[in-house]
Amino acid sequence: MKAKYSTLANQAAANAVRMFTHRVLLVESNFGANQQNQMAEKLRDQNFESLETTHSSEDLLQKVKLMSPDVLILSLVSLDESTLHQLVEINHANPLPVVVFATKHSPEFMQPVVEAGVSAYVVDDVKSHRLPVIIDLAIYRFNQMQSLCKALKETQTRLSDRKLIERAKGILMQQKNLNENEAYSQMRRSAMDNGQTMVDLSKRIIEVTNILK
Repeated sequence: MKAKYSTLANQAAANAVRMFTHRVLLVESNFGANQQNQMAEKLRDQNFESLETTHSSEDLLQKVKLMSPDVLILSLVSLDESTLHQLVEINHANPLPVVVFATKHSPEFMQPVVEAGVSAYVVDDVKSHRLPVIIDLAIYRFNQMQSLCKALKETQTRLSDRKLIERAKGILMQQKNLNENEAYSQMRRSAMDNGQTMVDLSKRIIEVTNILK
């Protein structure tokens, strides 16, 4: 009996945390006459906080920007090009975890779904007790992908910065007949004296050289 109460208490605590952290914007348009707002009811049953339930995927980007949900959930009969286009816009302008529940599978949209940044794509009906796992996993996958993209972007930036510095250093070596260490030291002193980064100084050196050509 104690174990049962402990399990219920743990579930209640988990639901309380989930309600606080996972704010949902829901697009639901796959219901029939006797199934109105089915996904909305399932989310409420699992204590997710629904910011808004809309029955149209129009102007999704504006709604995401306005409401700042933690996760966007779409419950549809099937994806279409218009909805995919909106998801692409969201992924570029305001990325967030996106979970799609579809009644019908559309194989032709598999690659576009991935490219649109959808974190989870589930076909067929889903029992309400499975929603927390699906949504939590989608959020985890989204955060993981964001971290990977950030690391990749930082690496690309470092490589780009290094190329700029090497190019500027080469210009000084050629113009002032300096060796590599001398050119780098001169650049470093100049950057420190003028309160600039090495990258900003390198850009300036390259710009001035291009002007004087």
